[in-house]
Amino acid sequence: MKKLAAARAAILAAPLKIKAENLLTFAEKGSVYAPRGDRNRAFQIAYTAHMIVTGYAGAPQDLLFVALEWLHRDNPGSVDEAIRFHVDIIDHKSADVSLAIDLTETIAAEDLPEGLRLAPRPDPDAEGIDIAAMSLGLPRPQPTK
Repeated sequence: MKKLAAARAAILAAPLKIKAENLLTFAEKGSVYAPRGDRNRAFQIAYTAHMIVTGYAGAPQDLLFVALEWLHRDNPGSVDEAIRFHVDIIDHKSADVSLAIDLTETIAAEDLPEGLRLAPRPDPDAEGIDIAAMSLGLPRPQPTK
């Protein structure tokens, strides 16, 4: 669950003055997708990452912005509505803010001389794919000058 840890690290590294002890982080509603087959040695996990900031004194939109920046940078294939939130106003100065982020991770097994290793695979970046390179032998369009 590297993405869960990465999301937590991004929030703690942001200039929001959130302390680690005030950031509860856990995953729920997890599922495993593993197509069967002799040669398939990979699987995908999907889960909802929950991050609850207790006693947050900043503006909730600042926290949402940091989470969105992390999501767009580290999870380019995420859906547009991957983040949901809930805010409980504690008093005039603080709130408890809960973020729920839908995440997926692909894990593949690799045979190494020292044994089996499970390693995460990067998400495909739909915007980074060169569609022309994937064409059926059609020539690439040349840029106009």
